[in-house]
Amino acid sequence: MMNTHARAHVRGRGPQPIPGPSIIISIENLDIEDHTSDDNESENEDTTTIAPSLSRKEKRKKRKPRNLPTPPSSDSTKSTISTSTDPSSNSNTEAPLSKAKPHKKNNPSTTISIPTPLNSPMPPGANTLYPLLVCSLGNPGSAYANTLHSAGHTVLNEIATRGMYTPFSKGLSGLVSRPNTTRYKLSLTGGYHKAADVGLVEGEDDFVLWQSTTLMNVSGGSVRKAWTAFEKEQRARGMEGRLVVVHDELEAALGKVSVKDGGASPRGHNGLKSCQASLSGVKWWRVGVGIGRPESREASVVSKYVLSKMNRGEQASIENAAYGVLKVLRDIQEGKK
Repeated sequence: MMNTHARAHVRGRGPQPIPGPSIIISIENLDIEDHTSDDNESENEDTTTIAPSLSRKEKRKKRKPRNLPTPPSSDSTKSTISTSTDPSSNSNTEAPLSKAKPHKKNNPSTTISIPTPLNSPMPPGANTLYPLLVCSLGNPGSAYANTLHSAGHTVLNEIATRGMYTPFSKGLSGLVSRPNTTRYKLSLTGGYHKAADVGLVEGEDDFVLWQSTTLMNVSGGSVRKAWTAFEKEQRARGMEGRLVVVHDELEAALGKVSVKDGGASPRGHNGLKSCQASLSGVKWWRVGVGIGRPESREASVVSKYVLSKMNRGEQASIENAAYGVLKVLRDIQEGKK
C-alpha cells in the first residue's frame, strides 16, 4: 500500500502542462510573425522610393537646424577677412564684417567746395580802389553860401577840413581840393619844413573834391568838363575813375543820406536835371543830403525855404551828415555800390 500511494503521488506530479513559457515559444513560431516582417519590409521599401508628405510642424523642425549659424573655423575666418580687404575682389565676395561708414575726419579724400556767388560786387582785381571825382552842387557867391540849397558844398567843406586835403582852389572848371600828400619834418632850429611829396599812402581816400561855380540850374555843363579832365588824368595813371554828385534832397529828413543811380528820377531838382542832360552815356552816382521841406507845397514858399540861410541846428545836422556821405563814398570807391 505504501508503494501504491507513492506511485500515485509521483504520477500526479509527473505529466502536467507547463505554464506560460511554452505558449510564448509556440506563438513566436507562428506564421503571423512572418507577415509582420513582410509588412515592415514593404514599408521600408516605400520609404526608400517615395517620401511621405510632412506636416508643417515637421517641416519647421527640419528648417531650423539649417538656419542655425555654424561657428566658422579659423581658416574660413582668415579667408573672409582677406577677401573683404582685397580691392580686386568680385561681387561674389563675402560682405565685410562691419558696414559702418568711415568718419569724415578720417577720410583724406573729403573736400569742401564753396560756391562762387553769381553777382559778385568785387571789381576786377581783389584790392582795386576806384579814384573818385566828388562834385557838389550849389549856388556860387557869398549871397548863397550856407543855404540849404547849397548843402552839398557844406558837406564837401566839412570833409576837406577834417580830412587831409588842400584848400579849395580854381581847377577843373570849378574849385578843387585834392588829398594833401606833402609831408613835413620838425627841426630844432628851423621848425617845420617840407620833407617830400610822398603821394597817396595805401588805404587813404583817393578823392578829388570839386565844387561847382555856376548857378545850380545850369551846373551840368561844368560837371561834364570837370569829369572829362579828371578821367583823362586817371587814364594817364592807368586807373579807372568814377563820378559822384552830392546834392541837397528836399524830400528827405534833415541830415539823412541816400545814394542812387545818376539816372534815377530827379524829382524836380533842376541841378540834377541839368547833370542828366549833360552826362548822357556816363555812369555816375548821386548822394543826397536831406534838408527837409516846408509844410506848404507852393513854389514860392519852397524857393524861399531852400535859399534861406541855415541856422546853427540845421548847419550842425548837415555837417554831421558828412560822416554818412564819407561812408557811401568809400563803398563806391571799393566797388560795393
